[in-house]
Amino acid sequence: MTQPVDHPQGFSEVLKSVEPLAKRFSSAGARLYLVGGVVRDVLMGRQKQTPDFDFTTDALPEEVRSLVADVADAVWLQGERFGTIGVRLGQWDLEITTHRAESYVDDSRKPVVRYSKDLAQDLARRDFTVNAMAVDVVDGGLYDPYGGQKDLDTLTLRTPLDPEESFADDPLRTLRAARFIAGYGFTPVSGLLTAAKILSSRLAIVSVERVRDELFRLLMVENPQPGFNFLSEATLLAQFWPELNVLPIEEQQETLRRLSLVPHEPSLRLAAVGPVVPLKRQQAWRLSTQQIRQITVVQQAVETIEKHQSAVWSDDEIRHLAAQAGPYLADAVRIVDALKVDVSLFEQSVQRLKQAGELDDLGPVLDGQTVMSVLNLEPGPQVGEAMEWLTTLRLDEGRLTPDEVEARLQAWWDNRT
Repeated sequence: MTQPVDHPQGFSEVLKSVEPLAKRFSSAGARLYLVGGVVRDVLMGRQKQTPDFDFTTDALPEEVRSLVADVADAVWLQGERFGTIGVRLGQWDLEITTHRAESYVDDSRKPVVRYSKDLAQDLARRDFTVNAMAVDVVDGGLYDPYGGQKDLDTLTLRTPLDPEESFADDPLRTLRAARFIAGYGFTPVSGLLTAAKILSSRLAIVSVERVRDELFRLLMVENPQPGFNFLSEATLLAQFWPELNVLPIEEQQETLRRLSLVPHEPSLRLAAVGPVVPLKRQQAWRLSTQQIRQITVVQQAVETIEKHQSAVWSDDEIRHLAAQAGPYLADAVRIVDALKVDVSLFEQSVQRLKQAGELDDLGPVLDGQTVMSVLNLEPGPQVGEAMEWLTTLRLDEGRLTPDEVEARLQAWWDNRT
């Protein structure tokens, strides 16, 4: 079960950095292993700039807390009840979790945590074999009881246990499978899709936030389309994104193709396929107010720009769009650029207006106090009506001097019906 690490240099920096922890655990008779995604990525030669360092140990949480107390630069205990102690050691943020076997009961949204002294049992309860490998921080030995390294070599996606048992333990793994298919190019083994389909309704016991976060991770993959195709085949898409699921297959594929062309930012990709992300869906996913505003505003701006295509834009059209989109105008332009919409004339006009200061402060030139003074008004609805007219004037005609605006305001007021 133990074998030398194929690429020991990939682990050397982090193993050297955690040497104080390794010595502390070893002297206490406890084992400590680097585990999970960082092991997979090093073996694949895909190390991240800021990887997540996860460790597993046979020491209990209270023992871990004691062992790291005078070695760590900082300690976080928020996850202790789930067996996880957070540690900062030099430049690294680490999580140390006691070996465990966890699963969901039939109708619970939270996993049931049981501790274990057996590394193989801990690895068996991980999502896929490629994540079920561990490196001993003392001797650098690789523990790979379920053939994860071989599956990496063949880009095969399989679960350490029977897929139905693994997906029943944590139904979110069915969504994670989609991300691995799309992000790493893995091919699922026979039976994995079937198991996901059989257990698709179990996704309902997973919290909305966990489902949303996994969806967003998939949306950050360069080409998420193969992952969404897996979710569609497994009838999982219907569980959390019914608006996309009900589209005819050709329209669904075109929507996914469009989404995949856009920069890998979840909010931008969702804005690019706005019709299948209505407000009620955004709220169901419990997106933040800021995310909902960004998606909504960018979607509207993209639709406006696409309708124009390569037509000439008037200055007032650009000012109105800039006022509507606000800080999200650049996001909309990034999307239409990615979709190969010819916006060269639009971008030239925007740049010209920016240089002239025409897109600075698109609100009314006069404040409410000045409006009341010019028109001899008391505070009330009429002041609001005048401010609204001034905003339209600014967007329609561009920058005017305060004297010009006051004269135009007085003329409008005198002639209004």
